[in-house]
Amino acid sequence: MRVVIRNHFLPTLYRWPAVWLPIALTGIAVLLLLLPISRPAHYWRVGEEYEPILIGFHENEQNETDLFRWSQPQAALFLYGYRGAPALVELRLAAPRAPGMAPAQATFAYQDGDVGTVTVAGYWRRYRLLVPAAATGETVLRWSTEPYIALPDVRELGVALSGVRQWSLADRPPLSAQTIAWSALPLLVWMAGVVWQWPGFWRDAGALLALAPALGLALAPATAEYWLPTVPWPWWPLLPIFVLLGWPYLRTGSRSLLNRTASRPVVHWTGVVIALGGLLLIRAGVLPWLIFPSVLIGVGLAWPLVANREDSSVWPSGRWLVAITGVALLTRLVALDQMPVALWRDESRHGLLALRIWSEPDFRPIYVPFVADLPALLFYLMAPVVGILGPHTWSVRLVSAVAGALTPLALYWFVAPIIGRRAAVLGAALLAWSSWSLSMSRWAFPATLDHLLVLTAAGLLWRGLDPNRRGWWIWCSVALAALLGGLAVYTYHTGRLAPLALAIVVLFRLGRNRERWRLTWSRLALAALVGAIVVMPLVWYLLTDSFGFNRRVGSVSIFQADSLSRHRPLDFLAENVVSYGLMWHIQGESNGRHHLPSAPMVDPVVGLLLLLGIGVAWRARSTAGVVLALWLLYYIPGLLSFNAPHAMRSLGTLAPACALAGWGLSRLATSVSWRRWLIPAALVASLALNLWVYFGLMWHDPRVYGEFDRTEMVMAQIVRNAATQPHPVPVYLPREWALSDTVRFLTADLAPAQQARIWRGSLVGDEDVLVVLPVSADATTVAGVLNALGSAGREVESPPTIPTGGEALVRVFARGTAALAVLSTP
Repeated sequence: MRVVIRNHFLPTLYRWPAVWLPIALTGIAVLLLLLPISRPAHYWRVGEEYEPILIGFHENEQNETDLFRWSQPQAALFLYGYRGAPALVELRLAAPRAPGMAPAQATFAYQDGDVGTVTVAGYWRRYRLLVPAAATGETVLRWSTEPYIALPDVRELGVALSGVRQWSLADRPPLSAQTIAWSALPLLVWMAGVVWQWPGFWRDAGALLALAPALGLALAPATAEYWLPTVPWPWWPLLPIFVLLGWPYLRTGSRSLLNRTASRPVVHWTGVVIALGGLLLIRAGVLPWLIFPSVLIGVGLAWPLVANREDSSVWPSGRWLVAITGVALLTRLVALDQMPVALWRDESRHGLLALRIWSEPDFRPIYVPFVADLPALLFYLMAPVVGILGPHTWSVRLVSAVAGALTPLALYWFVAPIIGRRAAVLGAALLAWSSWSLSMSRWAFPATLDHLLVLTAAGLLWRGLDPNRRGWWIWCSVALAALLGGLAVYTYHTGRLAPLALAIVVLFRLGRNRERWRLTWSRLALAALVGAIVVMPLVWYLLTDSFGFNRRVGSVSIFQADSLSRHRPLDFLAENVVSYGLMWHIQGESNGRHHLPSAPMVDPVVGLLLLLGIGVAWRARSTAGVVLALWLLYYIPGLLSFNAPHAMRSLGTLAPACALAGWGLSRLATSVSWRRWLIPAALVASLALNLWVYFGLMWHDPRVYGEFDRTEMVMAQIVRNAATQPHPVPVYLPREWALSDTVRFLTADLAPAQQARIWRGSLVGDEDVLVVLPVSADATTVAGVLNALGSAGREVESPPTIPTGGEALVRVFARGTAALAVLSTP
């Protein structure tokens, strides 16, 4: 503490303007936060602008006298701007019910307790409720009712709302943690500027800007309270204060430790062992919060082993790239129809769209809003494959698998001139067998295709904007980069970032050198023209159907939350930042379709190398900052949506992360010849760990294979086997299953008479027949099937299942010898 006061704060006592600025700003913030609440009483009617935040409501409706909205059985009203002062809320409600039904009972609650239960009349009445406002969190008034269905309307209804009136019952907000937190912000920013030695202008300007939250809460309380995040009291502002006070000790201590161990390599290698061992323990299930600090300490001890520059040895990149591509293809094509164990409905829909494009000359979509809610490029690429090879599990996945196998080459192509050929080769290798990449590319989805196109375009653009190169191929390179970047927009929702990603590449390639911009402006104009032409059809679609184009993105956006307990976007954003920060080493995606549930997204070897690579890239950010920039850019889709961490939306971060990890490995194995064993050892360990995760753990994990349409796959297999018999046997399925996407896709090449028939409870004639029910079928349905089959029908004892030897998925009922022969066909 004395060191901090002596070195940082005492000198400022002789510069009164610098000292008094944070004091004055903090005082102003306190006065602003204690001003009376400027929230006059306001009555809002349904249909007016500036609607209060309502969650769990249907669309506007109009009767003879009123415009109103029906709530769902669970609904909520969020209140902002009261800052801890109680609010009086008046709701104009009605809850008409069918004759003979009891009146609706609505139970109201706020964030910390119950308000009470109200009998809502069948006609319009006003109900007043006193709602204690939260001082730091969100204030929400929730209500619940028994579901009501007014046929022929099939919606579940609660109560009808036509208006809301709300006003405060206090003159000024109470002194709260929020007041302390936001009033201390200018002081904290100024302290950070002093401790980290910012230039005086930026330090004082930052402290002045930190007054904005208090100013917003005073002048526009409702808007400011909605946009400001919930204060994590007491961690804020106590934790930043302790960090700033202890920062000089941390900095001095770390430098002293590194200086003392500079001549002791054994200490640095011990740090490598500690960090890697910690990551292995986390993967083994040991408490991460107990272990991960030791991982960071180990990385700090190992940092002196990282060389400042690459060695000048010749690296046989060509042979390595051939081997890497072979491994990437092998790991993505082997058993493609068995892992994942079954199709998912989205894959089947994509296959059906591809077949429709192949067979219907009039069907040429740009964007498919309802069936897939995706741009259509993947379906066009799949169309000839599925159309020629047939509707199979492996054929529908082939395009995605090949795209994933080529992505390591695209990564090398992009980063080789930036981080060096050896580091680029190592990054490509780590991407080639990444379990995350395998999971994303071994099923029929366009996310991998997006990043293949963007990385290839970035590599072309980086080379095409070299002002020292001339020739026609430079113009072709730039035009092709724009073409591929434009096509990336037609792949997945993350493809919308492709123009921004290429703009970042341009900014880093040309920098602040005006001469470079002058020499390359014509190339940039060509790229802009080609890119505009390529994306014009999609832009036209956006202009004509913006709702369809943005429906999926909007439904998962943190700005359109449908939670009944929270609504602030920055609260969700803060949680997402933490989730995505932890996904690499501690806890990843929980959806088994995307990766091994809750496992870190990279193996421990890559996790360690990534931490080292980030440090290397930061040290060389003037030349390699583009890799870090793209890594951060592709967090945006995940950060701005729910279900974090989401492996599909954040897939764009994987390739830059592998490049950084490869760079870290390359620098760790530089200069000393005996360190060269690190490269093969690290690659072999990473390969073994990723193959074990994907083809070992994920293959046999019910949390993974249980996410796919196994029942539909078994049913489709029975239908196909029945159609290939010398005497085809009709197969009946319940309507829901016969019309499912997976059954329809896998039987799409069969004649209409051979496709699945819908079971309607009876049979005509005594022909051989199969009836397949899901294993969850009730006793009444089973009895009906046996009765329809007659005395010759019986249930087959051992129906097929997926995976082999797993639990039963269907119940099969057969009549006739030919029907029994179907089930004996492998």
